[in-house]
Amino acid sequence: MNPTVIASIVSALAAVIAATIAFRGVVRGKRADSEMALRMKRVEADLAEQKERAARRAEVERTARKYSEPLGRAAYDLQSRLFNIAARPDAENPQRGRFLEVYLRGGDERTRNYAARNTLFLIAQYFAWTELARREIQFIDLGEDHETRRLATLQDEIYSLWQTDGYDPLLRIFAGEQRAIGERLIHDSARGPECMGYASFLDYYCAKPDPLLSALELEILSLATSLERARPRLVAMQHALVDLLEFIDPQFVRFPKRTRAKLPA
Repeated sequence: MNPTVIASIVSALAAVIAATIAFRGVVRGKRADSEMALRMKRVEADLAEQKERAARRAEVERTARKYSEPLGRAAYDLQSRLFNIAARPDAENPQRGRFLEVYLRGGDERTRNYAARNTLFLIAQYFAWTELARREIQFIDLGEDHETRRLATLQDEIYSLWQTDGYDPLLRIFAGEQRAIGERLIHDSARGPECMGYASFLDYYCAKPDPLLSALELEILSLATSLERARPRLVAMQHALVDLLEFIDPQFVRFPKRTRAKLPA
């Protein structure tokens, strides 16, 4: 064969081989680029999910900070009053548990009114802050937040203790009544919705008698002669409120340990 022809054939084959190699390189490059693009999309999706989780967590923390202090204060004040009502005096503390004796049985009209209405306010105040916290928590996904889920569980336990028929009917407050009483005390302020103070509550209660609050006040007054009927519910309630405080303030920073001891069962 003519050497010139052979050379031409060899050159043609070399060009074909070179073109094939180049084509394969391009294909491989496109595959590599495609794989890189997929990896980048996965990274971007992961980052977006992490950002969304962080935003949800930040929202949960803001809600917890917003309501932990007033809810804790309301729980602390109420458990303290329940302790003073339901505690039994003993040799070491002969003055303990004399709230009813001093203010309801032995007091004058002023002290009886204070004992009944301030106790009424402490119960209603707790319901108000519970209602406000419930309104916020219902919009939070509790599936990924253990602490907020625990808070909701503790509140549900207290909610149930008030309404259960497992105790004497005295001081039984049904679920709808708890929310209604709490709603009575909620008002709008410059800081947003919050529970009214004791002075505002007295003004409201005297100006506009409420059937639910009036009925509850009568039951509180009846404790002067019927405490033993209500004691099991009050003790269980005080225990549950202390459990809530242990969750909100586990290091005893805001609420002293010595004043949130549980009543003997």
